[in-house]
Amino acid sequence: MRFKLFILLLAFSLIPLLVVSIISRQGIQDLGQVQSHNLRADMIKILTDEMHQSAKDSAKLVQQQAVSLEFALKAIGAEAEDVLNDPVEGTPKVYFAEDFNTKGRQPADFGPSPQYFVISEQGQKQPSSVSLEEPVFFYPKGQEQLKNIPDLTRLYLLKPDLKAFFNQAGAALHRVYICLNSGLHIAYPGHGNYPENYDPRKRLWFTEAVKAGSIVWDKFIDASTGQQVYTLSKPIRDREGKTIGVVAIDIQLVELLRKDDLSSQWSSAIQSFVVGPVKTDNGVELRIWAEAGHKEANISWQTDLPNKARYLQSADKQSMAKMISSISKGESGVIRMPCNGVDSVWAFAPFRNEGSYVLITPERIITRVPDRAALQALSLSKDLYVAVGAASLFTLLTVALVAFLGSRKVLKPLLAMTDAAEKISEGDLSVHVDVKTGDERETLANAFNHMIPKLQDHLRITKSMELAQEVHTNLLPMESPQTSGLDISGISISCDETGGDYFDYYTPPRTGGTGILLGDVTGHGVSAALLMTTGRAHLKHASGHMEPLAERIEEVNRLLCSDIGDTGRFMTLFCLEISPDNSAATYVRAGHDPATIYDPAHGEKRDLMGSPMLALGIFDEARYDEFDIELHEGEIIFIGTDGIWEARNTKDEMFGRDRLDQLIFANAHRSAAEIQQEVIAAVYKFQDGMEQEDDITLVIIKVNKFNKDKA
Repeated sequence: MRFKLFILLLAFSLIPLLVVSIISRQGIQDLGQVQSHNLRADMIKILTDEMHQSAKDSAKLVQQQAVSLEFALKAIGAEAEDVLNDPVEGTPKVYFAEDFNTKGRQPADFGPSPQYFVISEQGQKQPSSVSLEEPVFFYPKGQEQLKNIPDLTRLYLLKPDLKAFFNQAGAALHRVYICLNSGLHIAYPGHGNYPENYDPRKRLWFTEAVKAGSIVWDKFIDASTGQQVYTLSKPIRDREGKTIGVVAIDIQLVELLRKDDLSSQWSSAIQSFVVGPVKTDNGVELRIWAEAGHKEANISWQTDLPNKARYLQSADKQSMAKMISSISKGESGVIRMPCNGVDSVWAFAPFRNEGSYVLITPERIITRVPDRAALQALSLSKDLYVAVGAASLFTLLTVALVAFLGSRKVLKPLLAMTDAAEKISEGDLSVHVDVKTGDERETLANAFNHMIPKLQDHLRITKSMELAQEVHTNLLPMESPQTSGLDISGISISCDETGGDYFDYYTPPRTGGTGILLGDVTGHGVSAALLMTTGRAHLKHASGHMEPLAERIEEVNRLLCSDIGDTGRFMTLFCLEISPDNSAATYVRAGHDPATIYDPAHGEKRDLMGSPMLALGIFDEARYDEFDIELHEGEIIFIGTDGIWEARNTKDEMFGRDRLDQLIFANAHRSAAEIQQEVIAAVYKFQDGMEQEDDITLVIIKVNKFNKDKA
C-alpha cells in the first residue's frame, strides 16, 4: 500500500522535499541535544564545585566556633576556680529554682523568650520563661543546707562573667552552668521547671567530665525544656588540683551547623553533619557526631537520645567506601551517590583533624538550574525543528489530499477492517477479515485476525484476576472472634485487585485466649498477594504449635526464607496473644510498626516498641524476642499498616500518627467496629480524591472487662 501511494506522490516530485526535510530536521535536533547536554554537564560541574567550597567553608567556620567555645569554657572554668578558692563574707540575695516557679518571688525581668521553649507531646513549641538579669541556684532534694554555704556566695560572684559570656557567644549558646560536688548548681539565664528528682551530679556531662579530666563533648536532652542540645563540660579544681565540680555550656546544634545559612544558599532539603570514622563490626563506618536539627518531640530528660550511635550510610557501597577512605586521610571532595534512596551530592571537608563536615543535597536541587538551561537550549532547537517540519507537513498534506481522492479503492480493505473492529467492540469475537491484496493491507488484516485470540486471552486473564481477588478476600477472616470481655474488629483494603496485607485471629494452643496476627508484604498487587498467601500458610501452621510465641515466629521466618530465597521481598509482622482473662498479653514485632495501646481514661498512650527485630524472609537465622505487657479495662489496642498514616492528599501531606491518635481518643466511647469505620472514613476524606497508593489494614481491640473466672 505504501508503494502504490508513493508512486502517486512521486508524480508531484515529493521525494526531494522529503529528503531535505528529514536531513535538516534531524541535524537541528541532534545539535540541540548536544548543546543542551554539554551545557548541563558544565553547569553541574560549577555547582558541585561550589557545594564543595561550601563544605570547606562550613568546616572551617564550625571548627572556629568549636575552638572559641572551648576557649570560653576554659576561661569560665578558670574564673570559677579563682572565685571558689577565695574567702568570702555574707550571703547575697539569690533566686533558687523554687523562686522561679513561684509567682511573686521571680526576678523582675522573668518572662517568655523565643530562644527557649518546651516541646509538647504533639511536637509544638511553647515559649519558656527565663531571666537575663539573674542566674538560678538549684540544690538536690533534701540538701536545703546548701542555701547558706560560702560556695553559694562565691558562685554568685560569677554572675557578671556569665552574663558577659552569654551576650558575646551569639545564638548558638543555649545555657552556661556550674555544678559543685556538693550538688549546689548555678545556671544562666535563670529559669525554673527543674524536674523533682533532678540531680546534676548524676548527669553524664558531669560524670564523664570528672572521669576524663578534660573537656567532653556530647548530646543531651535539656532537663527543663526537653530541647536537644550539645554540651561541652570540663572539671574545675581547687589549688591542690582536686576536682571540686564541673562547668558546662549547652549549644544549639542547628546554629552550630549553619542549617539556616545553608538552606538559604541551596535548599531546605540540604543536610549537614559532623562525622568521624570509627571501627565497627562492619568495618570502618562514619559515625554521626552532630547533625543539623532533629525531629522535635517530647523526649524525657532521663532517657538516652534516640539512635545514639548512628552512621552515615548509602546504598552505593563502593562510593561510600571511597568517601570513608578520603575522610580517614583528612581529604575533602565531592561524591554523587544515593542517600535514603534519593540520588544526592555529598560534599565533605576535614573538621578538627578527627572527622569531617558533610553536606548532602538531593541531586535534583543541584541539577535544577542546569536542567532548566538545557531544556531551554533544547526547546530552541525544537522550535526550529517544528518550523521546518510545518513547512514539510503543509506540502505533504497538499500532496496527500490528492492521493486520498484517488485512493478509495486502495482503502476499501481498511474500511472492511473498521467494520470488523466495530463488531469486536460490541462483543462479537467471531469476526474474520478476508483480504487478498498481496501488500501491507493483507499483512494488516492477518495481524487483525491474529489479535482476536489475544483479546480472548485478555478476557480470560481479567476473569482470573477477579477470581484471585475473591480468593484473597476469602483468606481474610469473615468475622471477628466473639471473646468475652473483648470487642475486636479488623479490615483490609487493597489498593490493587489483590494486596499484600494480611490479618487473622487464632486461639493460642499453649495458653488459650485470643491471638491476633497482622502482616505487611513489600509492594502490592499479585506478587505481594502470592507472598502473603505463603506467609499466611506458614503462620496458620505455626499457630497450632505448643512452643512459645517467639519460637513459632522464628519457625515461620525460616520457612519463608527458604521459599522466597534472594528475591529481596520480605514480610513485616506484629503478633499479639491476649491471655484468657484479658489482663495481660504477649507480643512479637518482626520489623512491623509498633502497635499502640490507648488509655482514654487518662488521655495517654503507649507504643509496643519491643526491641528492633528483622522482618520475616530476610535472614533465616534471625532470632525474635517476645514481650509481656499488662492490660487494663477500658484500654484500646490499635494494630495497623503504614498505608494509614502514610496516606497522602493533594498537597502531598501525610495523614500522620497524630491525626490517628486524636481520632481514636475522640471515638473511644464507640465500639471497635465504629472506631474502625471512623479511621477508614477519615483517611478517605483526607486523601480528597487522591488514588490509594498502599494497602490499608487495621485491627481494633477494646478491653471492656477482665474475665476473673479464667484468671
